[in-house]
Amino acid sequence: MRLLKVLTVLLAVTGVAALVLASQATARPVTLISSIAPSMNFAYVRVEGIVIDYPSLDSEREYLSFRLRDSGGEMRVAAYRSTVKALLNQSRLPMPGDQVIVEGTLRIRDDEPSLTLNVADALWLTTHEARLLDLAALDAAALGSRVTVAGQARRLRSVGDFLRVVTLRQGDAEADMLIPLSLQAVFGMPPEIAVGDWITVTGSVGEYRGRRQVLPARADHVFAIPARSNTVAHGFDLRPISAFNHDLVGHWVATAGQLTDIREIKQGALLEIEDETGNQISVVAFDAWFSWPFSQTVTAGDRLAVQGVLVDYKGKLEIQPQLPIDLLWLRNDE
Repeated sequence: MRLLKVLTVLLAVTGVAALVLASQATARPVTLISSIAPSMNFAYVRVEGIVIDYPSLDSEREYLSFRLRDSGGEMRVAAYRSTVKALLNQSRLPMPGDQVIVEGTLRIRDDEPSLTLNVADALWLTTHEARLLDLAALDAAALGSRVTVAGQARRLRSVGDFLRVVTLRQGDAEADMLIPLSLQAVFGMPPEIAVGDWITVTGSVGEYRGRRQVLPARADHVFAIPARSNTVAHGFDLRPISAFNHDLVGHWVATAGQLTDIREIKQGALLEIEDETGNQISVVAFDAWFSWPFSQTVTAGDRLAVQGVLVDYKGKLEIQPQLPIDLLWLRNDE
């Protein structure tokens, strides 16, 4: 009889253990963000989506939060103390474009759901391959998708000590690339970038005030070719002057030719260049002229490359460069 009781207890314990193991092995169903209701406050759920922005990280206070988007909505996910330490030690901080599965406790305040990640092991990250896109196609790309784009750095500015914004241009299209300055533990040292550099970047598609942005997850996802001292037209989409017509007015164009005339005007200089076929076009350089390194030494007969907006001035086509880097002195063999 005693042996029977012992066997009964062992069977009961084994059954409970089997149930626990089975529950752990069975994936919890995914909850859509749009289906979360106030009655689910403090429920333990699994959510799956795309990280759409850089995380907020405070290493001293051991706090992490990031925004997650699925097909139905967005929510904030937060982690604290030992969970943050574990994620940092494992180099597993969610970055823009990461596909995330996360389990945690719901908190719902003022109908706004958020989720607390209680342990690092309840977070799973997947990074998808990036698609190669022209910068002009960025506006049609889905938020959170990963892309590779290229363009010339036209402007650099800082947003406090946390973010650097680099405006890229490729032809008519412009978009901002963001560099997080406060996430070096994950992102790495911010790359050195100067106005005029040609940039290739892989990152997630973000948005600010209706404009698409590119958010690289790592510093080595940004590749910069430095501007070459205004002597090589690297990256210029050069066209013959004969290809320019009034249908292109307002578009970004580039060409190269021999300088045939130069006249100073009140706001800058008026240049005339001629290509190998004998076609000519005027280049009106305003503020860009005063900062161009060769403005005081360039002479008729020199070869130039120029890029800028094609404009119609009293029926005559002109190219208007915006920055000194839009005017390049070329060697005779270029």
